Amino acid sequence: MFNNETELLQAALRYEQGHCRRTQHILKVYALAKLLGEQENLSLEAQQILRAAAILHDIAIKYCKERYNGDASQERQKLEAPGLVRRFLLQANYSPALIPQITELVEKHHDYSSPRNQTLQILMEADLIINCYETCPDSKKIAEIEAVFETPFGKELLALYIQGAKN
Repeated sequence: MFNNETELLQAALRYEQGHCRRTQHILKVYALAKLLGEQENLSLEAQQILRAAAILHDIAIKYCKERYNGDASQERQKLEAPGLVRRFLLQANYSPALIPQITELVEKHHDYSSPRNQTLQILMEADLIINCYETCPDSKKIAEIEAVFETPFGKELLALYIQGAKN
């Protein structure tokens, strides 16, 4: 089996059926996670896991909104994400051995209080930076977000956002 990142990205974008915000969010988090992973010199396998998780990190939102009458809470997403992640990865010919690691990243990418490995840290930072650009959080929220950051380049990019938001 080979891991087909392009096929996975295409499938996720098709699944979103042109939904403007979610489609753009996937692309932005994917690009930034890829950049951060390269900056942090992750192994090739860890980069592959990170990029797949970045593509699928919010894949359960659409499903939850449809199934639970608009409720796409983080709890519902955690419940539904594993099955969706597995289905998407298998369809894109990802090795079954990688599925648990990718699923764990997807499930935990909003869990800022638990211990995390470098790959999860990078996914969180990429998602948080993109969320800042999309939602323009207030200074109190930005301070909470800053506390999550650990990677030097992630910190730099967040600082650039904060600086730009002031202008």
